[in-house]
This record gives sequence, C-alpha cells and structure tokens, in this order.
Amino acid sequence: VQAIARTIDKRLHRTTDFTIERFLRDVFLYVSLPAVTREINAIVEKTITAEPTIVIGHSLGSVVAYNVLRANKQRMDLRHYITVGSPLGLRVVSSKLGVPENPVGPSGWYNAWDERDIVALNPLDDRWFPTDPPIENSNHVNNRTDNRHGIIGYLDDREVAARIAAALVA
Repeated sequence: VQAIARTIDKRLHRTTDFTIERFLRDVFLYVSLPAVTREINAIVEKTITAEPTIVIGHSLGSVVAYNVLRANKQRMDLRHYITVGSPLGLRVVSSKLGVPENPVGPSGWYNAWDERDIVALNPLDDRWFPTDPPIENSNHVNNRTDNRHGIIGYLDDREVAARIAAALVA
C-alpha cells in the first residue's frame, strides 16, 4: 500500500486530490478549503505569544502549525519546531502550501517518522520538501501503534522524547 501511495504521490501529485481526500480527509479539507484553513489558523493564532516557544506537530497538526508559524514568525520567539508523522512530505499536500520554507531558521526543525506510517511517506528533505536551512530528518522511529501513525508511538520514542526534553531546557 505504501509503495502504491508513494508512486501516486510521485507521479500524479497534481491530480490526486481524490487520493488525499479519501485517505487524509482532515488534511484535504484544511489545504483545499480556504475558509477551513482560515478558521483553524485563527484558533491556533490566538495562542501565539512573544515568549520563547517550542512547537510540536503531529499529522494534520504539523501542517496547521507550519502554516501558522510561517504567517506569524515575525511576532514569535520560535526556538524549535518538532514534527512527527507529518504529511508535509506528500507532494499533493506541499503543492497546496506554496514554496516550502523553514520558519524556524537555523535554530532547528526536527522531523521524525516511521517508514511504515502511511501518512508520513516521505522525509522533509531536498527531494520532497526542500528548505533552507534544511530540516533535520530521522526515520528511526518504531511506532508500535496499530496503524504506525499514532501520536503515542512517536512520543514514547526515545530520540523524539530526548529532542523534546532538550528543546525544553535550551
């Protein structure tokens, strides 16, 4: 299934709204309907302060956070952005978000995924989500949840937990 999904994303990414709508409906609605995007972003933007901030995004949360961070980076003191199980590496998703950028800059964006996670098919690297500075990617996660995408399977990973802990004390 993952090989088929990767092939579809690689070869037909401009015409696969059906694919993303079928399998990632929440992501599809967020990236395809401007009213939904605005409403969700407004909710998240209410939480932004000028205090030092660490953002952790999982699945759709990584896409929402990415959009909100890009739009608000001038008024934030964003120290770290950690994504897990992110669909941002899917071309059908990233193609709807404009030119990829790293809203954290050199201070650090760390992305972890389980290679068996159908939502996080691709790393956020030069091939799938090119940014400058580049995003640090790690595919070491062994997500033991039933669908390999569950947040608990990411948060209980030793390296992911260590990254979060290090960001909190930095």
